[in-house]
Amino acid sequence: MVTDHRLRLQDLPYKVGAGDIAIHVRRQIMGGDLLHGERLPPERAFADQFGVSRGTVRDALRRLEEGGFVEKRPGSGTYVTYSDTETVSIAQSTSPLELIDTRYALEPQIVRFAVLNATEQALVKAENALSVMERSEYDPDSFSSSDEAFHLALAECTRNAMLVWITKRVSEVRNNTEWARMRQLTLSADMIRRYNVQHREIFEAVRRRDAERGAKAMRTHLDLARRSLINAAST
Repeated sequence: MVTDHRLRLQDLPYKVGAGDIAIHVRRQIMGGDLLHGERLPPERAFADQFGVSRGTVRDALRRLEEGGFVEKRPGSGTYVTYSDTETVSIAQSTSPLELIDTRYALEPQIVRFAVLNATEQALVKAENALSVMERSEYDPDSFSSSDEAFHLALAECTRNAMLVWITKRVSEVRNNTEWARMRQLTLSADMIRRYNVQHREIFEAVRRRDAERGAKAMRTHLDLARRSLINAAST
């Protein structure tokens, strides 16, 4: 059963409609918060949650069903049917260098938006991930997972659902077999220390609302990661 906190809409300056609910639930599905095969709450609970009529809920679910995101099963309920098989395929076939190039095109701009939109709560989340990285000098696995959490937290600082979704897809690529192999080759204690210095600089730039400094620091960070991968691939 889906828990309520995942379905709350932010307060809107107008009455919530079926379209708002459909967009919100679609974001939850595509962001991985609602999983394939998961059952949504009954219409009555849905209506109470969003403060709308059951007719509005039915309209929202109809739109989601027409889009291939959910399926209504008589006598059972409404279930998530969306499954991004193309994303899984791309995640498994993307090379580490392709991933770095993608991040180079994306993440400096994420930093700029983070500078503009980050809340204190979002900054705390990013700094918590950074603190774990800084304690993981001799633990590549811990560093890697907290590194993903840090970059995702930066995306969340933008308050842009699409950028968060894209960042999550990038993280999926980082979990493929080839990336895991390259991680073992590149994440020495010295390299982790260098990455941590760069991560701290990126974070401080965002906290100080310095967009250009932050974007430059991110480019420098990704340049180092790219050189590291090239050197590892050539050995």
